[in-house]
Amino acid sequence: MNAGHAAGFAAVAVLGPATTTLAAVIVHDNSAREFVWNIGLRFTDHSELPGNFLDITQPPSQSGERLPGTFSYWIRPSYTSSDPGKLFFQGEPGAQTARTSDWVVIHWNNESFLQMPTREYFHGEHVMQPDNWLSVSTYYYLLPHSFSLAGGTPAISVAAYLGVRTQVAGRWHYGWILFTEYLTPAMWAYETTPDTPIEIPIPAPGSACILLAGSLLITRRRRGG
Repeated sequence: MNAGHAAGFAAVAVLGPATTTLAAVIVHDNSAREFVWNIGLRFTDHSELPGNFLDITQPPSQSGERLPGTFSYWIRPSYTSSDPGKLFFQGEPGAQTARTSDWVVIHWNNESFLQMPTREYFHGEHVMQPDNWLSVSTYYYLLPHSFSLAGGTPAISVAAYLGVRTQVAGRWHYGWILFTEYLTPAMWAYETTPDTPIEIPIPAPGSACILLAGSLLITRRRRGG
């Protein structure tokens, strides 16, 4: 791990095998896959089979209960054979996800669709108030009438940071969720100071570098007392 990677965690508290408190950013480490983000289903008759709901202010031991301020994944199957179903990312009341600000052309099943999918963030960017916020954004395009992620079109990378914000006592708190696969987030974080941007940390081509950085930070603090 280079010095730049270590610097990405210089001002955060990583909560995982050990718990520390350092600065205003709280990071929860889900490398043990304790929290699995099960996907919910929404059918054409508007009935639901909910999955798990993620609270970014809580550790991986959370219950997955549907509450205001939590985030969820939903599959909506295609209504016809010619349009895609969608896997979308949604916040319950008091929670929002960032979408792209510009229209994006998604090529799916030999057709093109103009969308504003979930925004992917990169190292050094900040999640903040001027971003394009909405309660729901598209994450994945599914084959017709399919509930499987075995076939379809990702709207963003498999390993990616998503920008989110949630309300605590009526104030917005900005955060991010790191994905290294489609079902289980590797980490999530939030800024404990309301209305304050949060910086995206080290790059995420996969989970190894970010989880290693977090582990080393915890080890260093144990040794330092």
